[in-house]
Formats: sequence, C-alpha cells, structure tokens
Amino acid sequence: MNLTKRDVLLVAPFTNLPGEKGFNRFSYIAKKLSEIGHNVTLVTSSFKHREKKFRDQKSISERYFPYNLVIIPELGYKKNVGFDRIWSHRHFAKQLTAYLNAIDKKPDVIYCAYPMMGAAFEVGKYAKRHKIPFILDIQDVWPESIKNMLKIPDPLTDTLLYPLTLYANRIYKLADSVVGVSQSYIARVEKANIHAKDFLPVYIGTDLSHFDSCQSLKVMKKSDEFWITYVGTFSYSYDIPTVIRAVAKLKEKGFHNIVFKVMGDGPFRGRYEQLASDLNAPVDFMGHLSYDEMVPTLVRSDIAANAISKGAQQSITNKIGDYVAAGLPILNSSQNKEFCDIVTSRVLGYNYEPGDADTLANHIESLYNDSELRRVFGANARKLAEEKFDRRTSYQDIYSVVENVSIG
Repeated sequence: MNLTKRDVLLVAPFTNLPGEKGFNRFSYIAKKLSEIGHNVTLVTSSFKHREKKFRDQKSISERYFPYNLVIIPELGYKKNVGFDRIWSHRHFAKQLTAYLNAIDKKPDVIYCAYPMMGAAFEVGKYAKRHKIPFILDIQDVWPESIKNMLKIPDPLTDTLLYPLTLYANRIYKLADSVVGVSQSYIARVEKANIHAKDFLPVYIGTDLSHFDSCQSLKVMKKSDEFWITYVGTFSYSYDIPTVIRAVAKLKEKGFHNIVFKVMGDGPFRGRYEQLASDLNAPVDFMGHLSYDEMVPTLVRSDIAANAISKGAQQSITNKIGDYVAAGLPILNSSQNKEFCDIVTSRVLGYNYEPGDADTLANHIESLYNDSELRRVFGANARKLAEEKFDRRTSYQDIYSVVENVSIG
C-alpha cells in the first residue's frame, strides 16, 4: 500500500460519531485512515437523521477524535419524507459549499457519501473545479430507493422521478472512483459513469473484533424462549408487519415461547405496536439501542429477520453484517437478487416473498423444530462474516483506493 501521507476530506452527512448510537462506515474509515497516517477531516451534519435530533455540539467539542471534525448546520426535519427534509438538505448543501469555498489548503482527495444528492453534487463540482480526485461511496440509490414510498404505478413513478434520475447520473459521472455497499449499487453507477478507474463493492460489514467484544453483556432470556430478531428502521421499506403476523399465527398454533424481538425505531412504530396488540402477537419492541447493547441480544437470538418490503431497493444493508457476525440463520424477504443469491449459495437460511406470513411462519416453525439445521445455517453465516464482512480486512481495499486514486 502507498503510504504517502494525504490530506483526505471525508464528507458524510448521515454518519454516526463515536459515542452515538450505531456503528457507522464513515467514522470508522476516518479513524482508520488517520491511524494509517493520513490527515483526515470528517465533515458531517448538525442533525442526526436516524434519531431526528440535533447533535450536542458542546459535548462533542469536549471529546477527542483522531481526525479533524467539522459539523455543518442543518435545519432538521421530523419525517423521512416531506418538504422540511428537502429544505433541510438544501440548507446543508449550501452551508457545505460555503465551507468548501473557505478552505485555505485544498485536500489531496475527497471521499464522499451518497446520498445526500445535493451535498454530493456540490462536493463533486468542487473537486472537479480544483482538480481533486473524487471518490463516491454509494450507500443507497436515490431516487430509486424512494419508489416504494410512492403508492402509484411504476410507469408514473418513473416519469415523476425522471428528473431526479438525470440528476443522480450527473452526480455519478463526477466520480473518479466508485465504492458501493453492494455490487447492485455499483452496477447502477456504471450505467452512468464509464470513465471511473475503480468500481469497488465493499459490504458495510462490521468490525468482528469489536462485535465479539460486545457479546459479554448479560441479557435476560428465559431458557425455553425462541427469538426471531430484527434490527433497523420502522418505515416503508421494511416488512415488519409480515413477521408480526407470522409469530401471531404460530402463537395460535400453540408456540407460546416464540418471541419477535425488534431493536430499532422509526415513523411506523406506533402502527406496528398497534398491529401487534390487535393480533395479540408476542413482540418485544426494544427501541433504538446502542451498538454495544444491541449485539448481546442479537447473538442470543435464534433467527435473524431481514424483513424488506416488496419493491424496496435495499441491497446489502448494515444489519446483514451484524446478522452474519452473530452466526444466525437468516429469513430474507428482500427481492434484491444479489442478496437472495447469497442466502441460497452460501446456505444461510430461506428467502420468502414479502407479505407472505404463512410461508414465513412455516420457515420459523421448521427452524424451531430443527436445531441442527439452525446450527448449519448459523455456522455458514459466521463463516461468510469472517470472509466478506469483517471491516478489518475488507476495508483495506477502500484505503488503497483513497491512497491511489487519480483524476479521471
């Protein structure tokens, strides 16, 4: 690896900082690049997207970070979809542009998360104007990812979103190198950008050393309980109601010790809690936990639920790295071909159609009754985590791109 020290500007509006809930890709990359010897500046937002709260900047200013930290003002918003979010993101992009224009010493390389769209566009233009190598890290494919929020036919949705699709293509074309959290997302960018020197899929993954160190915290679990567990957001893209219906059906059949453990939060929490109450379903809504609190419950679970809605564009998300690290069988309703193929080829569990509570209940019952099959699926999952999802090794490719990227 080329160890020439570089000034790296890392722009990630949605990142989590150390001490906040979650375990994010970009603060991890910033820390590791700093440890290698690079001079890193991490630029993020004053607003925490997941929690819909503003950061306590006084508290942050009193903590040590191994990199330079810049917090850009954002207006904030209450819901994931709405005009207030649009205005908030526009304000962030405007303030970010002002920050970039005021920099005295230009960075050697810029590494930027996508989305936000507007922020990535402004950063990409700045990079081109000053002939700075520009790396895009694709976390989600906007506008495609919002299609399932619009409850209208696909042809009309595609027409309405077409201007945003063109905008996305303009952003993708700015990149000199492209990193993405899955091959599916990389393939989307390749359709728009033919000149980038690198197209590198690197799963979000987890640091297995840190993951394993979190397992020791005690968690109360009755000896006869069987847990199917979900970690993540409660919103349009996640098919949590089907899991609730499935465990309700199993309870009606006499499986009183099967519990659906839900770690997370989001705008649909109220309706999910109401559904569980209406069906008398055995669901434990645990709220949004810190990573260190989440891991002990996950590793003591029996099955992991990758509950993704029909039409959602998610590919290989944060939760997958944690599920496989925990060595759990996976029940997957994502229709993303890349991940469906992984579940099948690596023998991790079962794929099922989103919304099909009967099939899901049958899969849960099958695994409940077959501890050896759970062991096989779980061992395969952990092996995959060690091979493909351990940031300690998989992110080395990202560091190499940062150190060797050049202008396209």
